[in-house]
Amino acid sequence: MAMEILLVRNHSTKWGIDGHLYINRKRICDTVEHPTCRRPQGEYEVDLDTNPFRHGDGALASYRGEIIVGQHLLPGVVTRSQQTYDRLYERLKKAWQRGTRVQLKIRG
Repeated sequence: MAMEILLVRNHSTKWGIDGHLYINRKRICDTVEHPTCRRPQGEYEVDLDTNPFRHGDGALASYRGEIIVGQHLLPGVVTRSQQTYDRLYERLKKAWQRGTRVQLKIRG
């Protein structure tokens, strides 16, 4: 069995790319990515070494293609990022410990 993570990008400005993150079709949180330094659309295997998620206040903190998670505040800015990341990471860690394959799909 695999854990499916879907990132749907829905709004792009010069301040960042806003989106929503779903796990197994359930919306988990909002996301923000750097306006130019982001991962291309596609599918990615996620493990402890390739975890693309992080906490931060805004898209400009994501200059290596990381996906910042949190609660949407303004275009390119999220709040409650540390708490959101901690919850997401615990969920991923449990999946990895069970030997579950984690697949990230990026659309939009």
